[in-house]
Amino acid sequence: MAESGALEALLELLRSHQCEETAARLLEVLLNNVKIRETKATKSAILPLSQYLLDPQTQAQQARLLATLALGDLFQNEGLARSTDAVSACRALVNVLEDQPTEEMKVVAICALQNLVMYSRSNKRAVAEAGGVQVVLDLIGSSDPDTSIQAAMFVKLLFSNHTIQEYASSETVRAITAAIEKDLWATGTVNEEYLKALNALFSNFPRLRATEPATLSIPHLVTSLKTGSEATQEAALDALFLLRQAWSACPAEVSRAQSIAAADAIPLLQYLIQSGPPRFQEKTEFLLQCLPGTLVVIIKRGNNMKQSVGNPSVYCKITLGNTPPKQTKVVSTGPNPEWDESFSWSFESPPKGQKLHISCKNKSKMGKSSFGKVTIQIDRVVMLGAVAGEYTLLPESKSGPSRNLEIEFQWSNK
Repeated sequence: MAESGALEALLELLRSHQCEETAARLLEVLLNNVKIRETKATKSAILPLSQYLLDPQTQAQQARLLATLALGDLFQNEGLARSTDAVSACRALVNVLEDQPTEEMKVVAICALQNLVMYSRSNKRAVAEAGGVQVVLDLIGSSDPDTSIQAAMFVKLLFSNHTIQEYASSETVRAITAAIEKDLWATGTVNEEYLKALNALFSNFPRLRATEPATLSIPHLVTSLKTGSEATQEAALDALFLLRQAWSACPAEVSRAQSIAAADAIPLLQYLIQSGPPRFQEKTEFLLQCLPGTLVVIIKRGNNMKQSVGNPSVYCKITLGNTPPKQTKVVSTGPNPEWDESFSWSFESPPKGQKLHISCKNKSKMGKSSFGKVTIQIDRVVMLGAVAGEYTLLPESKSGPSRNLEIEFQWSNK
């Protein structure tokens, strides 16, 4: 009862614009108390505080800040955030942000709005109908990092479902992408909250994945994989994964542009396969299995290419799938020829299941015409980036050591 009387008296002082700062300060202290916040009396404070913030006669900035804080305190209580009066608070807080307040006031108002939309779909709609989406998108571009990050967190909550899907647009994606780019320029890394906001949009509104801003976000996602913390890397990986899932439904030119942009992540994804947390594995493998890249095969040298008379003239013929065969130069320097030659093939997606066929031949008129063949499965290099080894030529020699080729395989975005 005592708290109820105190609240009513302080709210009356605010309404009449008397001792505003003192009244607002005392209200904030009372409403910041969890026990008081759980009493029935506090619900009656929502509407007067909202009206005070909307009142044109309210000029005392410190009192406005404290009243905004008091509303934020109230809506830490889920029941109060779901109350019918909370809709008026949404409008009041959006109005506060529209008045170009101090950075401190912006952060306080955004945090209060976060509490409101976290628990209530009707509050999300009230914020959107009051023009709050555009206001917060503008704040994502704020030069103040605290304001910008809190705005991104709010966008993530606001678009966590389809309640206000008509307000989810390519401009929303563009604003978050611009914030990511600004963060990269300013600090060299990206705060994970920007990426989580982007993921909320891509996850709940698949149509946004095919937009130009979504494509433009990819280089920033790749950079985040390279420079970010583990949490940032995970958020960037999630965003790339969501984009990839939509390629089959996208126009061909969009999916191609996005896959080419995402291919820059191939070396980073290969690193994460080997060194990243186990929870990254599935999405990393999925992405690597569909990004365009280049296979490079380096034929280094052959061993034990002996014949009974004279030196052989050895060369290798290389065939991959239905592509035209490629051939090394002919080397006549003895039983261990060195080629160190590179051959490359470009693919729009990795050559899954394909095998590389290499035959080692002798061009000399003396001795054998062939030293054998080897067939190599190349899938593993897509995941690892580079694989090297000695590969035995078949059929094996019946006399003397086995003949083999030293070969290195590389898969990259180059």
